[in-house]
Amino acid sequence: MAKKRVVVLMGGASSEHEVSMASGQKVVESLASAQYDVVPVTITREGLWVFPGKEPVRIYQAIAGLDALAADCVFLALHGAFGEDGRIQGLLDLLGLPYTSSGCAASALAIDKLRSKALVRDAGVRVAKHVVVAAAEWKADSAGIVSRLEAGLGLPCVVKSPCQGSSVGLAIPRSVAELESAIETIFSFGDVLMIEQYVAGTEVTCAVLDVERVSHPVALPVTEIRPVTSPYFDYYAKYTPGASREITPAEISPDATSRVQEIAVRAHTVVGCGIWSRSDFIIDAAGPVWIEINTIPGMTPTSLYPQAAAAAGIPYEQLVGMFVEAAIARKRLEG
Repeated sequence: MAKKRVVVLMGGASSEHEVSMASGQKVVESLASAQYDVVPVTITREGLWVFPGKEPVRIYQAIAGLDALAADCVFLALHGAFGEDGRIQGLLDLLGLPYTSSGCAASALAIDKLRSKALVRDAGVRVAKHVVVAAAEWKADSAGIVSRLEAGLGLPCVVKSPCQGSSVGLAIPRSVAELESAIETIFSFGDVLMIEQYVAGTEVTCAVLDVERVSHPVALPVTEIRPVTSPYFDYYAKYTPGASREITPAEISPDATSRVQEIAVRAHTVVGCGIWSRSDFIIDAAGPVWIEINTIPGMTPTSLYPQAAAAAGIPYEQLVGMFVEAAIARKRLEG
């Protein structure tokens, strides 16, 4: 039987380019050893597509290049904007190519922390209180906004660019000066900020596996995250070996574990995700607080999703193969 050809897309024009490259290279190695015909394709920071042995091309020529490869599936190892936000998914839908992530609409919704949070909250899930600040509002009345944030949310608080990932565009200021600096800095990622109430507690994450079309999504073991030196699970803590203790299964109560897993599956379903996702939480004295959902979690050697899969008895090579087969099966069912 001929090997299935899988194109692995990695890199991209987002701030998560390096993480994507690390994810993609690990996926390429693992799929190749799992007996797939693997073709790595890199998207540069400038948006050019690099096919093996060829000069970089613009996306117009890249479409022809993808067609020529006659791939059975595209493995998306892209993170953040232009990779995880529905745009590449929509392109692949138009080309009729199966891919290993949630669909176009769910991807666009999930990466928008404001809108996905509203949807999950309306499904009865506890979330952190937040305020939205636009750049024009900040420019017109920064002092008034700071005063309202202090009164309404308090300090520390969490300042986020709502469409970034990997803790890029995120800060936890603990003073007015830090708050003002964080807002100014994070506006470089976009014209809108989400500023959340800080929730003190245990940070955990829960992966969801959704590869069987005839059954419900399944929550994998919960992982507890304990940064070693960073004040929170920032970019350094996420991607530097040894910078965090990641405990799977999490050292939390059975009731908390069940609740986190149930909410992760609910969020996955409500947002409309498919194949895989990962939800992040803070557990305080009142229970889990849902933070956000990721539709293409990292797949680097230090990433959380493969750690959870391994704890469930699913090795990395088997996991990526499951994603590929689920993507092909989904496309077959859609016709």
